[in-house]
Amino acid sequence: MTNELPALGMRPVHLLLEELAARGMRVHSLLVHWNGRTVFDMWQWPHEPTLKHKIHSATKSFTGTAVGFAEAEGLLQLDDLVVEFFGGRLPADPGENFSRMRVRDLLTMQTGQRRGLSGATTRLRGAGWVGEFLEEPVVEPPGRAFLYSSTTSHVLSAIVQEVSGEAVDDYLRPRLFEPLGITDFHWDHDPEGVASGGNGLSMRPGDLLSFGILHLQDGIWDGRRVLPAGWVQKASALHVRRAVSGEWTGQEMLPPAPDAVADSGYGYQFWTTEDRIYSASGIFGQECMVFPDQGGVVVVTGAMGDGTYHDLPGMLRRAFRQAFGPAGGDRAVERTEGEAVRRLVDAARMPQTLDATPRRVGMAATYDFGPNEQGLRSLALRTGTDAVRVVLEDERGRHTIEHGLGHWVRQETDVSVWRLHHSYQDPSALILAGAQWDPDVDDVLHLTWHFLESPFVDRLTLALSPQGISVKRQVNVNSGPTAQPAVSGKLREQTRGDAVAARGDVA
Repeated sequence: MTNELPALGMRPVHLLLEELAARGMRVHSLLVHWNGRTVFDMWQWPHEPTLKHKIHSATKSFTGTAVGFAEAEGLLQLDDLVVEFFGGRLPADPGENFSRMRVRDLLTMQTGQRRGLSGATTRLRGAGWVGEFLEEPVVEPPGRAFLYSSTTSHVLSAIVQEVSGEAVDDYLRPRLFEPLGITDFHWDHDPEGVASGGNGLSMRPGDLLSFGILHLQDGIWDGRRVLPAGWVQKASALHVRRAVSGEWTGQEMLPPAPDAVADSGYGYQFWTTEDRIYSASGIFGQECMVFPDQGGVVVVTGAMGDGTYHDLPGMLRRAFRQAFGPAGGDRAVERTEGEAVRRLVDAARMPQTLDATPRRVGMAATYDFGPNEQGLRSLALRTGTDAVRVVLEDERGRHTIEHGLGHWVRQETDVSVWRLHHSYQDPSALILAGAQWDPDVDDVLHLTWHFLESPFVDRLTLALSPQGISVKRQVNVNSGPTAQPAVSGKLREQTRGDAVAARGDVA
């Protein structure tokens, strides 16, 4: 007789990791909680576990949780009409359908609108984002058809702020974040100060895991009730049996085709399944998945492109239904599988290497650009023996980025990135920057920027010539194009030096 807890099945985990790698689905973190403890902890360089990570649309589940608190405190009812919260902002004639829309229709994404509104377009608005929702026609009776829309979740955030007097992040801090020990998080706001309800929350992967564990434990944390009694059951219930996010056009989400395959349903801002597995999900591979019948929680953060990240929830469900299953099989095989997984975990933490070979040491050149799709106005380049300094000027100002040759330089930057970053533009972002000269083509320099708290990796290719420079820019993942056309700049001035005063001197 033994009291030891069963071990996590390693073969399904190994197969999952191999499939993710084969499909180019980069995992920044993979955390697994089972039987009351963390049984798997993997992170990918350079996304260390102490760093926050954008969770994108997984934010919606936190917004839904705020609604649950507001209901429990008597600040609103789920059958309250949406028009009651925005009386001074409604169209002159909102229409009968809009007038019937309830808070629960927002929670279940059944608003009766025919277009799903995305943060990729909403974030570009100069005005408040609620107005975009209020302007959108409600063409069908609410409560009947599912249509995924981030702005729908943002309206929930605005409603909680209206009834509580606090933005959702402030409202949740003493009710949710502090009881779970979550102190290092950031939540974007719209121009009116409303916390972004559909996306924009960043937190550590381990804190996202705590959110999932709280739900697994029916809202209890350290013996104390945190979530309102009954909310977990309501939020995770299969309110919409067939839910498909729809077709993204680059500007809006359109209803799916009638024959579109649905492998999940929808609850209150959670994706759900017939066998009670539910998840907070975000674009590019952000998942917090709860397996209530198996006693497990799985968290993934990552950088997965279009055509792959939609498959991640199904892959996780298949893998961990087995991994959480009863022990069995050949123990020797399991040991072999476990060793293979450990090698993958160790390899994931190894830094990407850079060629340290310098070229054109002591060069200093400045280039000017006409109007272009990158928004680039000027670029100054200065090279040393083990470093490259680039000073970019764009519509956001001047930005100095230090790049290591053969090593990485950690720093903050506010360089313009929104065109390739799903319309995100943080006031300041933490990056690792490195440079290396092309091994086959002279006078071509490659720059890489790892955005440490998001999925994005920017790569710039600089091709130098006696007359000027060509700059090509691309990103690993985006909801739209992942590359911009190369732009050419004219040489303004250049100096060359044969000697370098000190190692790495690019001043």
